[in-house]
Amino acid sequence: MKSNFLFKSACVLSSGLLLLSCSNNDDPVTHGQLRINIDNSLVTASAKSATSAKEIDENLILSEFWINIEEFELEIEYEGEENEMEYESESEGENEEEWDDDGYFDFEDEFELEGPFEVDLLAGSVELMNISVPVGEFEELEFEFDKSANQESELFGKSILVKGTYEGVPFVFWHDFNEEVEVDFEDVEQNVIITEGTESITINFDISMIFSHDFGVDLSVAADGNGDGTIEISPMDEDGNNGLADAIKEAIKKHIELLED
Repeated sequence: MKSNFLFKSACVLSSGLLLLSCSNNDDPVTHGQLRINIDNSLVTASAKSATSAKEIDENLILSEFWINIEEFELEIEYEGEENEMEYESESEGENEEEWDDDGYFDFEDEFELEGPFEVDLLAGSVELMNISVPVGEFEELEFEFDKSANQESELFGKSILVKGTYEGVPFVFWHDFNEEVEVDFEDVEQNVIITEGTESITINFDISMIFSHDFGVDLSVAADGNGDGTIEISPMDEDGNNGLADAIKEAIKKHIELLED
């Protein structure tokens, strides 16, 4: 796998998969630019070094941390429940009308931010996309972890892949879950406000907290059950770490937050 961020597909305007709360007003559509970045919160000096390996603590060193994101959704905020409407996901080809080009942003319009995107979380801050978005107030950002379909990628068949050493012993963690994650600001009352200028937000993965004994998972319970010299942690490993794999997955989902740049 290449050591840089892999951008697998362009953003498109498309049908389905965007949850919208839509108004019935007749205001013409205006747009602004939205930059979506991904970053991590490694806090030690060694973790923020220029080397590819990141020392999380005295026992844990990460050499790779990859995720595969399938798509993004934004939920727009409007006052009054009577104006809310939800769009359900549609299979490809069900709806050929990608955009109701009548000059107004209303219940007839829907759009999707498509992937997939393979992201190297240890690479530091990367710009995932820079897109034109209708002006408005969005409650939250939602994205979907999914298995990579790229047969040339080390992530093929996986949604997350982490490699490193724990107390000097090599370990590999991977998972193949398909789940949507809602990401909000720490202040839940804060929304993503799109103006006619450029706004920038960051999806922040707190890797130190994910592998914290107190707030995340404790890798000291991981075992090399088959004695092959590598601790394997996955939903179907032979080392007996299946439960730990699910715990790491949940810790990753828990320690993601939205930051305003």
